[in-house]
This record gives sequence, structure tokens and C-alpha cells, in this order.
Amino acid sequence: MTTDGTSSTPESPRPSPGAFNPEEDYPDPRSDQQREDEQPSAAAQSAALTDSGGNPHEYLDHMIEGIREARLGVLDWQLEDPPIQFDVWRDPGRGDPDQPNMGIVILVARGEMLLRVPVAGPPGPDEAATAGGAADASEIEPAWRQADRQLRGLGYAQTADHSPMGLPVRVYTAAGRGPGELVADRDRVRRETGAEVDLNYVATAGHVVKADDYPRGTAARRCYSPEWIRCHRVTREITVAVIDTGINHENRTDGWLTGIPQGAANVDPLDVFPVRMENGQVIPGDGVLDLSAGHGSFVAGTVEQVAPAATIRVYRAVDTEGMGKCDDIAIALVQAARDGADIINLSLGTMTVDNLPPLAFTTAVDTVHNERPDVLVVASAGNTGQELPMFPAAMKGVVGVGALKADLTPVDWSNHGFWLDCSAVGVGITSTFVEGRERHTDSKGEVVIEDFDPNSWALWSGTSFSAPQIAGGVAQLCQLHDVTPLVALGQLLDGRPFRPGYGIVVRILPGT
Repeated sequence: MTTDGTSSTPESPRPSPGAFNPEEDYPDPRSDQQREDEQPSAAAQSAALTDSGGNPHEYLDHMIEGIREARLGVLDWQLEDPPIQFDVWRDPGRGDPDQPNMGIVILVARGEMLLRVPVAGPPGPDEAATAGGAADASEIEPAWRQADRQLRGLGYAQTADHSPMGLPVRVYTAAGRGPGELVADRDRVRRETGAEVDLNYVATAGHVVKADDYPRGTAARRCYSPEWIRCHRVTREITVAVIDTGINHENRTDGWLTGIPQGAANVDPLDVFPVRMENGQVIPGDGVLDLSAGHGSFVAGTVEQVAPAATIRVYRAVDTEGMGKCDDIAIALVQAARDGADIINLSLGTMTVDNLPPLAFTTAVDTVHNERPDVLVVASAGNTGQELPMFPAAMKGVVGVGALKADLTPVDWSNHGFWLDCSAVGVGITSTFVEGRERHTDSKGEVVIEDFDPNSWALWSGTSFSAPQIAGGVAQLCQLHDVTPLVALGQLLDGRPFRPGYGIVVRILPGT
């Protein structure tokens, strides 16, 4: 939805279909006993995502600072694929010291500023006149050129131009600029030039970073496709793109995920952090899955459960600790649309210092909708329990999805507000996972190491896993009724109950 209060959810131009009955079509593959046995794991994940205790943000703040310091420690190592460097903007009261600490933590790419530039093509008349040495270039100099000049005057150097990749954005970097200085520079350039300039935020999968809501083993295993799909003729080919941590299914033999292309550009490496140096050699990982390892495989499996006949492509724009710079995610968004995606799922997001959408995301969504107006973008609402908008979920032209408990009541950690379009179950979702060892803390506070085999499934909680259910549900209706994603979205939401702050309630996967 949009932060101006107007809905981006289309009205349904057709009656709600009778062929799509999620309550019947997606039954829980576990027995009642298995489901009951796994409820403590789902409850533990929800507890980890919910702020509680005397200092509810202490653990998360400590975790973020540890990750930041570890990444800074390898800054001079000349790594082939250097980790994202970020700084933390903490402004709990938005400038009011009397406001309580709401746990608002915003990550920004270290020292980076973005500038939106014209779409690549022949220069416009203003640009041509300026380049040709007009008598008074200042009167006709485009705003973005003024901003470019001013940024350089403030000590920023252009370090990248994403225009060749379809995103008309340039990146500027100033070493040593902290988040507060970046905000001040941005506001000055905006005020004096009118150009579209912004920080390069770091979006995250899951919590700001994952707390202790690690995936857990599950007894769930699904047949390759629900029986009912065999009774329906697929009338339209649909491609769903998942922009996430990548995918890793090379050792699976159960038929799940294997139809999704996996290569060097989108493989989830699973175990990268911590990075250390031993005898002059860089050694990645510690033998345990990283914080968000397998996130993309889990999301892709969620889509596949709901729309087993859809084509799924996965793009890696988020690292194994769940962090991705907004410009990288935006490039993947544009690329996915140009590759033919009809629906794009983003189980990630960020808040911003001014509660306005990040420039990288607005530029990407504008580009996608200008080139392919029928593409549907779906995004998770985030897991910080806030009403403040999370982006891209709160953007106009994006379907924002929150999370509910298995009984369709609100869950404390799901972001919510007027900007949400809909919600689905997000507690104890079961889906495909990856091979490796996972660490979590049990109910007694003891650290437990759990091994996942090549055909593993896991139980996980978060809005990250309610969003792909909506993406999959829309894909399924497109295929069954030969309609566009926008029409299918209207069909999916039509006639279902509305919950204030959570939008339209849609039950698809059962959860735990």
C-alpha cells in the first residue's frame, strides 16, 4: 500500500473463484500429534521475535554491534566478495528524548549516498545546452547535475553507476561519514537542488537481524504437488521471482526446488561468517549455518507449495546474515522483471529515518511498472512489531503482507498499520530448507545444534513466510483462470474478512 493512506489493492473485476479453497487445498501434512509436538518450537520463535523483559532491545543491539564490528575487522583484507559495511542509525524518539525506546534500528550502507539520474538515452535539451557551454548554465542545469556537483564539493566520490543495469541511480561514497552526517548532507542537497538524493539503506530479512528465531526441524513433508492441481488445467504460464539470499538445492533428491535454476550468481553459500585469517589464508565460515542461510530456499519452497506448477526463479541480493544494500536489491528487482517475472516476492525490508520510501526502491518500482505495468510486487511487512512503515511493503504499487497466528489472530511481532494490504499465517510455517548444522537455544536456555539433511524441511516464523503465500496464491489463480496478477490478486482477496491494521485475512498454509 502507500503511506498516504490510499490503497494499492485493486478491486476485483470478477467474482471470487470457487476453485481456490486454501483451507481444503493446503492441509497440514503432519499428524495432529506431530503438529502438537512442534508447537513449542513455533512458540519459541515467536518469543524470540517479540520484545520483552526489562531491556528488550539489549540482545538485538548487542548482536547488531557484533556483526558490524566483525565486518569492519575484514575491511582491509581485499576480499573478492567483501561483506557489506554498515552503520546503525538509532533514533528511538525521532529527536524527542522523552520518547520511549521503541527499538527502532535502521542500518545504512557505510558512507554511501544515492542520486537518481535520467534514464539512459539521448541527452535532453537542458543537458545538451549545458554540455555545449550555454551562456548561463546555472539557469538550465538539471537538478541531478547540480546535486552531482554539490556532492563532489562535500567530499563524495562517485563509485558506481547502475544505469547500465537498468537502474538510473549513481552511488557516491564519502569515507568516515556517519549516519547523522549522511542525513544532514542528504537534506542539504535535496533542499538546495531539488534532486532525488538518499541514503543507501541496508534491508534485512527477518528481524533487523535474526534474534533466536532460528529454523527448527519438522516432521512435515509434502507430496510433490497437492492432489487438486491435477484436476485443473493450467491456462497461463506464470513466473515468480524470489529476491532473497539465493538458493541451495544441489543435493536434494525429493523433487522439491530442483526445477529452480541454481548457479554461481544465485547460489546461497550458507556458511560465510565469521571470516577469519589463518596462516595468510582467508577462511570463511565456522561449520554452522549463518543467520539467514537457507532463507531464500525456504521462501522459494513456500511459493512452490502454493503454486507447484509456476516457474520460480531466485535472485541473490541478500547475504547469509540477511543483509542487502537497497541498490543491489533494486537492481535485482529490475532484472527479474526484465527476465519475464510476472510476480516478484521480496521477503525483506527496512524502515527509514524520515518514514519515506528509499530512493533505490522507488526508482526500481517505477522502472518496473513503466516497462511492465502488469508485474505484481509482493513484500513482507517485517517483524519488529511496529506501526511505522516498512519498505518496500508500504510503498504504492507493492502488496504489503503481515503475519498472523495459526488461528488467524494477530501476532505481536508482525508490523502492522493502514499501509498493509493483507496478512497470512506466519507462525510455524513449514517449507524446504538446506543441508547443514543450525544452532539455537532451547526452552531451558541451552544451546542446541540441529543437523539438517539434503532433503530437509524446517519450521520457521516471520512475515518473510506469509508474503510468499500471497505471491503463490496469486500465481495459482493466474494459472487456473488465465488472468493477470492484478486481477488474480483481486480474486484472492475478494470476500475475505478484514482486520484493522492487518488488512485482508487470507488463510493458505496452516502454520503451527
